Amino acid sequence: MPIDPAITALGIEKTLSTIIFLANKASPGIKEQIVKWKTHQNAEKLRNNIRQIGHINTIASKKTSTIDEIYFPAKILVGKSTGKLITSAAELFGRTSRISLILGTAGQGKSVFLRYLCLQDLDLEGKIPLFIELRKIDKEKDLKSLLQDHLIALGIGDSDPIKTLKLLLASGKSRLFLDGYDEISREYSLRTKAEINQLLSEHQGLQVAITSRPGAISQHLKDSFDILQHEIAPINPLDHSAFFVKIGVEEETRKRLVSAITRSKAEIRNLLSTPLMLTLLVITCGAQQDLPDTLPEFYDSLFNVLASTHDGSKPGYTRQKATALSNSELERLFCAFCFASKTLFKKNSLTHRQLEEALEHAKRMSDTKCTTEGFKTEVTETVCLMINDGLDTAFIHKSIQEYYSARFIHTLEDKSNAAKILESIENNGIFDWNNELQFLEDFRDRTYENHIGTKHAQALLAELRLKSKKNEISWTKLKKFIQRIKISVGRYRENKQVSSVSWPLVREAVNHNRYSMMLTSDLTEATFRATNAFDGKPPSLIDTIEVIQLADLAESDIALKTALMGATKKFCESLDRKQKAMSERQIRQDSGLLSILN
Repeated sequence: MPIDPAITALGIEKTLSTIIFLANKASPGIKEQIVKWKTHQNAEKLRNNIRQIGHINTIASKKTSTIDEIYFPAKILVGKSTGKLITSAAELFGRTSRISLILGTAGQGKSVFLRYLCLQDLDLEGKIPLFIELRKIDKEKDLKSLLQDHLIALGIGDSDPIKTLKLLLASGKSRLFLDGYDEISREYSLRTKAEINQLLSEHQGLQVAITSRPGAISQHLKDSFDILQHEIAPINPLDHSAFFVKIGVEEETRKRLVSAITRSKAEIRNLLSTPLMLTLLVITCGAQQDLPDTLPEFYDSLFNVLASTHDGSKPGYTRQKATALSNSELERLFCAFCFASKTLFKKNSLTHRQLEEALEHAKRMSDTKCTTEGFKTEVTETVCLMINDGLDTAFIHKSIQEYYSARFIHTLEDKSNAAKILESIENNGIFDWNNELQFLEDFRDRTYENHIGTKHAQALLAELRLKSKKNEISWTKLKKFIQRIKISVGRYRENKQVSSVSWPLVREAVNHNRYSMMLTSDLTEATFRATNAFDGKPPSLIDTIEVIQLADLAESDIALKTALMGATKKFCESLDRKQKAMSERQIRQDSGLLSILN
């Protein structure tokens, strides 16, 4: 519900007080800049500018909505509880913590939650919050320059944005809200981490709230400062009806959806735990009595439903298409576009030039024709899987780009070309394509296994095992394997013992394959489990942070070495079974039986 006018008025008074405070602390040149805001009118103007953070394009309403209209209260997991309701940024931070890391899976509402907290800081505390989308960091723009640009856009940093930023951060009248740490390009993630650390070192009262997907990237943050980690709780099935009310679903449809979810298989029920998935459910399955059984089936129906029934609620109305493409042709082009954009740019928000370049490749790969503007209109207004994001065009969620990229590979008629793509992914960017490979697993796509899997499985098994005892793992060989991986290690000042481990920091240039990536993932989990026993001493006692090989750490820690050997043995046993199945399929294929069965 909208914020009470009385609270808003009080917030304006607090914002005005903040502006006056800053003006009194500023040097003459900056003071002149800030003084112009020392009126109710300009304080309200500043607040309105900041509140633009709360304007969001939603796929549910097909329009720009405010946080007040669409925010469904996020709950934070605390221990084994079902979730604690957080209503302000102050509640995120403990007595000593200065970084609050908010973790959530795809579509869990991390960005909306962060925007909500940002506006609560403004409306209830009168602070001047600084909200930054970290995906905008690139070669030319680092974190500090984005912060300075933000101040200029607010109208309070025109004269000297660098000094104004320092003044604001030092004042205690602002928090940083950094959205999407996992969306920073890998080559800039360490630079950004160093910038965050520097800001915290320079401004002792500064607090920073950061959102990220769980995983290796977010682990980078944990070896500096005391981080309070939170996880956004899944939406409880008991809250489904309330969520549907929030996004405007009519009562009859709401009851039918709740009933359909209850009847659906566990696999699909488990998917329906995020705002994104529940919203897509409404769009794709609002009129159906039953739901798809798997995520691929769900996404399979998504495109055609959005393309065909987008205006189904408007009798007698047919949307004028921006291209001459049929729905199937448009979908084929969109799949190719997702693959091309991921391959070329490795990001889910594209400039106009990047969109044009990816589209040209996609048109050749899909043998389709259309104009750039026509395609852009179709994907942003007809199927609504992309949105206009300032001057850029972005996927509504990067899982969309990932799914349809995988679908492009899966639906290639020439499986030898698909195999070449998978080999290229292995050699050039397997870690960037992990989610696409998982979708291919969900498709039960056997292109990899049928064309290149057997030799890679044999090679990896030989790389890890003793020659004389094929079922035994060689520590010497495993050590050589994990020497490819470097990790960040924090050590205590007084005894130099390991205090923290971040994974992976650096991977050397080696030829990975799909199975070595899967093993690396298993070793990652084993490492964190084995090092979780380190006693939690104050981070102020951490003296050094160094980059070392995992193999060197394992040599000095018997428990970790044992854990890595155990995880590797279990993986190899599973790969043995997979290799046997691959060999059997190859025999059937060679004899022609597989084609008959298919």
